[in-house]
Amino acid sequence: MKYYINGDKFGLTGRIDISEPDTPVLIWAGSYISFCFKGTGASLELENLQGWGYNCIGFVVDGEERVIKTEKGRSLVTLCGGLADKPHECYIYRANSGGCGYIKLHGLILEDGAQLLDPPKKPKKRIEFYGDSVTAGEVVDADEFTGLADPEGNIGQYDNSWHSYAMRVGRMLPAEVHNVSQGGIAILDGTGYFEMPKMIGMESCYDKLRYCSFDEKTPWSFSRFRPHVIVFAIGQNDHNPNPDCIYDKVNYRRKWEDRYISMITKIRHYSPDAVIVLALTVLNHDPAWDEAIAEIKDRMGGEKNGVYHLVYSRCGKATPGHPRNLEQQEMAKELTDFLNSLPKSTWR
Repeated sequence: MKYYINGDKFGLTGRIDISEPDTPVLIWAGSYISFCFKGTGASLELENLQGWGYNCIGFVVDGEERVIKTEKGRSLVTLCGGLADKPHECYIYRANSGGCGYIKLHGLILEDGAQLLDPPKKPKKRIEFYGDSVTAGEVVDADEFTGLADPEGNIGQYDNSWHSYAMRVGRMLPAEVHNVSQGGIAILDGTGYFEMPKMIGMESCYDKLRYCSFDEKTPWSFSRFRPHVIVFAIGQNDHNPNPDCIYDKVNYRRKWEDRYISMITKIRHYSPDAVIVLALTVLNHDPAWDEAIAEIKDRMGGEKNGVYHLVYSRCGKATPGHPRNLEQQEMAKELTDFLNSLPKSTWR
């Protein structure tokens, strides 16, 4: 039997396009659908709205994970089969960044005799992440390259947002997570690597639902999600195309900080009580960017104003390539410990 993915039997988490309620579209990395069913198998009818690369979708069924590449156009994929006829907990998620393309879900098909059940309950804590490829979980599953540069020929086949530190924190805390991350993105338009050669920055994407140039851009309604904590982890790609720009305090650094602060302030307007956590990652980078992040924290009033700067124990010096699973877990553990140290009033 076919079920459209809407209504109270499905949980939607992340910036998901529901303008056509029967066919939700997964856009940002880590956005997911949760549901439960009693039966032996299920399939998913989906459509690959192709972007620029290797467009993947991930499944988790009773804790067992699988990521597959989606074919161009519309297709039917097996979610699970041969299961015991009992209740099962399932998740369908975007495995890589939206720049690879969006994924429209046309329906869930359960085998004869199966029954949809109530979805898993969402955690009460809510966190929103703004980040780049590390937060999106790019190249995370290339575990044989742990501590090394990224493998050659990488076109997205190692991406897995479910394994990013952001999504891990959601499961460890636990918390409902909105992951607003895109590989290669910087703060300022015209910098970073996203959509080269006409790069667009997070300043043009943070308030968008559909945000890529291969598609019509649409606004995000911040009323759909009010986080308790907002984590900003951008600065890794901002050195491009000028590697020494962060040292130019007159023409660049002040402007970069101003625009970062402006973006944070606009987002916080919708969740005025949210705690802000500023943090870069363990991927190698010039410590001058961490110094600039510290300046932003101070300019925003610091901890007295609910603005914190988390510096991971191996911040900027753990690996020349993207963090793999061990390093992502390392970040997740440190961030979870930090979040657990915040005042209990943070989560009210």
